[in-house]
Amino acid sequence: MNTLKTISINDEIVEKINLAIGAALMYEEVTGGKRKLGVTGEVGEIMVCEQLGLKLVSDPRSTGFDAIDRNGKHVQIKTRRSESEGLPRPIGRVSRFSNHKFDYALLALMDRKYNVCQIWRAPYSKIKSLTEKEQTDRSGPRLASFMKIGEIIFDKKCEK
Repeated sequence: MNTLKTISINDEIVEKINLAIGAALMYEEVTGGKRKLGVTGEVGEIMVCEQLGLKLVSDPRSTGFDAIDRNGKHVQIKTRRSESEGLPRPIGRVSRFSNHKFDYALLALMDRKYNVCQIWRAPYSKIKSLTEKEQTDRSGPRLASFMKIGEIIFDKKCEK
């Protein structure tokens, strides 16, 4: 039997991801906001796992999902970060969903400083239907569409 390898998010991981956030913000600053390090997805996955008590999958590319919850459910996590004040605009899109089966998806909305402000949850069946309508070869569904089919499970006041 093949055992799925996971990572429990601990203080050391959070400390290191905070260093990555600091480096990403400094890099953006010295490039005048024109260049990004591309850490949003990884940061979001770790922060969502920490917030919700999920275990991060060691190799999500082979499994098609990013985390496992306390009940053993498979979770795909999408993250969008705002590049200006407040939360990302609802007309923006999430990255493509894989064709792998998972139990539910989470959408983390972050402010420009990488703080998780909201987490939305939607079941696989609704995500599958949504991706059939809106997903393209290059991008996934709109944020507004995900929020319409999902429910908010975490809401924290963040930067305006």
